Formats: sequence, C-alpha cells, structure tokens
Amino acid sequence: MATLLITGAAGRIGAALRPRLLAAGHSLVLFDERTPDDPVSGGERLVVGSVHDPGALDAALIGVDTVVHLAGIPTEATWDELVAANLTGTKNVLERAATAGVLRVVQASSIHAVGRVPEPLEQPGTVPGDRLPRPDTYYGVTKAGMELLGSMFADRFGMSVVSARIGAFGEQPSSARALLMWSSPDDLVRLVLATVELREPGHHVVWALSRNTGSPADLTAGERIGFEPRDDASEVLDTDARAALPAEDLRYLGGDMADVPLGRRTS
Repeated sequence: MATLLITGAAGRIGAALRPRLLAAGHSLVLFDERTPDDPVSGGERLVVGSVHDPGALDAALIGVDTVVHLAGIPTEATWDELVAANLTGTKNVLERAATAGVLRVVQASSIHAVGRVPEPLEQPGTVPGDRLPRPDTYYGVTKAGMELLGSMFADRFGMSVVSARIGAFGEQPSSARALLMWSSPDDLVRLVLATVELREPGHHVVWALSRNTGSPADLTAGERIGFEPRDDASEVLDTDARAALPAEDLRYLGGDMADVPLGRRTS
C-alpha cells in the first residue's frame, strides 16, 4: 500500500480518482485551496493550502510515496494566471517533492500540449504519446512547459516523472471527438497505479487516454511503463447515444480549443 498526495484534490479529476484509489488499497493526502465536496474518509488526510506555500506542501508531503499533481487552471486564461498556476505551481510541487525525497510523480499534462497537431482521422494509432509539443493555446504552452519541468527534475534528482497527456476526461464520452480521445476515470487510475510501481528514474510523456477504437493516439509510450488502458469509448455508449453526441471540430487533436481567443477564459 502506498500513500499518494493528490494536489487539486477538490477538482473534477481529483474527485473521480479518490474513491478508486482508496478501493485499490492506497491511502491519500488531499491537498487543495478549498475543502473537497465529498467528505474526507478514514483513509484520507486533508491539507488545505496553496501550491505557492512551501510550508503547506511540506506538511502535505510527510509520509508520501507518490505525487498525483492535478492542481492548476484547466482551460485557457490570461498568460499571467496560467504561468502562476501551471508553471510556477508545478515547479513548486516538484521542488518540494524532490526535497522531501518523494521520487515518483504523475502530473496532469494535456492533449492541448499537442492540440494543433492535425488530427489524422484516417490513420489510427499514428500520434505517439511523447510527440513533440504543438500547443493550441497559452494553456497548452504551459502544459508543454510542465513536461519540460518534469524532464529536468527527473534528470537532476533521479525522479520518476510521468507527464500524462489527458484527453476528454469524464465518466462517459461527451462529444464526437471524445469518442476518439476519451480518458476514463478508471484508466487514469490505472496510469497512477503504474506510476506507483516505477523504480527507475526517468521522464515519460504518455497519452493518458483510454483504448478508444479508431483513435489517432499511439499508446506505446504508456505501455512501456506498464500502463494498460482497458476502456473504449465506442463500447460505453450504444449506437443511438453515440449518434446524439454534440459535434466538435475534428481538424486538430485539441478540437474546438484550437481556435479559442488566446488569453481569454473559456469557462
């Protein structure tokens, strides 16, 4: 059994991962600026604090084996907001983890780090998880920067860092594009569990996607670290439900985000 620190634990992804990681037998430290909506269980410890507060991070990291870094702004916003939350915040988490001797980290990168890659719909499995960045937004740029921070900390401190390029996350696919780029909660947990088992230092940029039929994503990079996604968006919804999904721009991997105004909050 490992002890996992989840930053951004009160967010949408953190809330979905918590019960699944507890069911897998792990204990959790929940770290966020606000208290999660779901009550804290006996297998969890809550630390309310900011990724910009070294003391709060140090308190949260006590007894931790692996960090699941989800904290940050999850969409387009102003440049200064994104740099502070996604780049400086990530630097702070990696820095304090290295100081505490916590050498395994999985951090939430995004499909938007490669969001301007033209989507090769006729060529499934052709875009590797560690493809060079081609971001679609300032948000995507900060996610690509997170990956570089992960690489540097892995090299300098002998850490095992997984930069997880998350796609359309949710309990079910929510758009036509999500049928190709869906990240199910169960499969994201499988990636976290694969990270817990890493022992060799290194940085790994991987697709944190499910095994979706027809997806342009090549999942080989994740398989090399033991990540074996099992869910398939095409099997979650019946034919009528799939046909009823809202359309989304399929020209680029990032979908509609590829054309949003830069620096403007999208939600």
